[in-house]
Amino acid sequence: MRLTRLTSLLPLLLAALLSPLLMGALCGSGKNPPPPQYPDVAMAMAADLDRQLGPRLGMGTPTNSRGLYWLVITTPADLNNLERASPLSRLFGQELYAAFVGLGYNVQEIRKASDIIFSRSQGEFVLTRDTKALATTRATATLVLAGTYSVTPGGVRFNLEVIDARNNNIIAASSRTLPMDATVGAMAGLSPTAFVAPTVSTTDPATFEREMQPYMSRHW
Repeated sequence: MRLTRLTSLLPLLLAALLSPLLMGALCGSGKNPPPPQYPDVAMAMAADLDRQLGPRLGMGTPTNSRGLYWLVITTPADLNNLERASPLSRLFGQELYAAFVGLGYNVQEIRKASDIIFSRSQGEFVLTRDTKALATTRATATLVLAGTYSVTPGGVRFNLEVIDARNNNIIAASSRTLPMDATVGAMAGLSPTAFVAPTVSTTDPATFEREMQPYMSRHW
């Protein structure tokens, strides 16, 4: 009888022993996930813009699919100096290029700053070339992706817009922040010393004597 009773309790004992392991597997190791890198942020923004473009342009049919649109991708410009681009923004533009090609768009990339001007009075990007001239008989319309980035202590904020070249309307917009670290800061053009903490702290002699006097009186 005792053996039968122990056998009946065996599932409960196993559950008690395994429950911490199961909870650990469900909850993870407790460590925070690694921060996203610039390819992750670029792909997330491309997916966000694509979700907005589909319903607004009526995509989803053989006669109106992504492959019928030309998307001109420009390099994000520094919000504080719109004629400037950093290595980070150029790499970000290339990641956007790859993401939208993967989504099925016909993509053209513009890297020359001379191809784009920024109208400060209207607060919008304008291509110096005629965007409508980029459309072909196979393309329904030309879309232009333009944006800016701004560097903050906590990260680099990207703001992107997709403009319909037929009417200059903004039909999709997305914003994301790339967390700051030494690599991101260097690619964004920040000085490497911005991420170097001092190894020795300094203080004035009076403060030193006041704070160290109790310690010295005990040991001397």
